[in-house]
Amino acid sequence: MATIRDVAKLAGVSPATVSRYFSGSNVVGKELSRKIEEAARTLEYTPDRSVKRSQGVCIVLVPHLQLGYFSEVLKEIITQMPKYNLRVMIVPTTVGDDSYKRVFNEMYVIGAIYLDEDIDRDMLNYIQAKNIKIIMLGGAAFESRCDMVHINDMAAAYEGMNYLLDLNHRDVLILADFSHNFSSGFQRLIGCQQALKEHNIPYDQEQMVEFGYLTYENGYRSMQRALKKGKKFTAVFAFSDETAMGAISALYENGLRVPKDISVLGFDGLEISERIVPKLTTIYQPIDKMVAWTLNELCSRTRKHQEENVEYTLPYRLIERETCIRREEEL
Repeated sequence: MATIRDVAKLAGVSPATVSRYFSGSNVVGKELSRKIEEAARTLEYTPDRSVKRSQGVCIVLVPHLQLGYFSEVLKEIITQMPKYNLRVMIVPTTVGDDSYKRVFNEMYVIGAIYLDEDIDRDMLNYIQAKNIKIIMLGGAAFESRCDMVHINDMAAAYEGMNYLLDLNHRDVLILADFSHNFSSGFQRLIGCQQALKEHNIPYDQEQMVEFGYLTYENGYRSMQRALKKGKKFTAVFAFSDETAMGAISALYENGLRVPKDISVLGFDGLEISERIVPKLTTIYQPIDKMVAWTLNELCSRTRKHQEENVEYTLPYRLIERETCIRREEEL
């Protein structure tokens, strides 16, 4: 097995520098860090943790808890964790904050779960250099270089838009998040565009889309903004259940009834979506199965090399409830 001296020799630095780097020290500069990371990956070097326990630790890297989706994933992880004899630690991915290095160095980390598609490259490089398995849960970042588990977002949005079009809605307002790279938001927009194209309906982003983070508050604000602009629509396709619920609140405040006046389709299938009134029609993501697959992979004895990363796609389904109805033909 490779030693710290082997890594130092290949990276062209001293063993002390390598030791400082893996201890989470801020003294080691970016260029030296990059060399150490590359040497560690090449040699498949795994540093000794200063604290080892009978139970391994699974680190969940999450940007914030403003999204109900993140909260539901975390709840499912905590529910399933005892079956795998693991402990869980939630670490925020704050931009510019590298305090996470100390956590990875001091704990016996068996794997990391990333919930943010906009993965931080420096963080990813650091974790990979320690030869710790990383899985992105619920997304498919173009440059993630780690295992992924998610649904086919493009196909799901395509089915969702077709569902509304088949209900005779020709003016659909899309409440989307800020898309980037090959994110789920970008794929969902592409799926919607394809469905519109097949129905010979032109896609006008200025008229049809309101962008914002997929929270209840932004769903409310986006709907208020769309109504103030005078946008015409008979249905709403929100890219999260929370956003859909915020939109419904804004519609009711403006004297519009769901689904009699406006149909609303959500995305995620969160538990709360079947508790609100009216119950939300939504595209369901199997969070429980995504979490189970992730934990199984992290606990697997087989260590995959970087070029052997796995992308696992789970089935989604559209759940019809009470917020979408057929639009009557205009005379």
